[in-house]
Amino acid sequence: MVMSMADERMDREEGGFGSTAEEGRSGRKKRNSRAKADGDSKKKQRPKGVSTLLWILRKSIVPLIMVIMLVAGLYIGYVVLGKQAEGDVFSWATWRHLYDLVFAES
Repeated sequence: MVMSMADERMDREEGGFGSTAEEGRSGRKKRNSRAKADGDSKKKQRPKGVSTLLWILRKSIVPLIMVIMLVAGLYIGYVVLGKQAEGDVFSWATWRHLYDLVFAES
């Protein structure tokens, strides 16, 4: 049997191809959103101070890791690669001298 495109369109509109699949998908979405809403209301609320502390920790973790990696990089570069004394790596005079060497006018 040969169907024209118009006949196929009419079948789809009347509940033919795909209509049950679409209904099933939308029904699942509604159930999932209801389940999420119910789960949120049952969740225990944290005290204000604890949530503020957690918010600060979440926002400061990346800058904190960056500072730690900077210090580790300075140490590795000066002590391991440069073969200098370990005590000099955190001396302000060392880095001032390095700055003067790099940015000195020749």
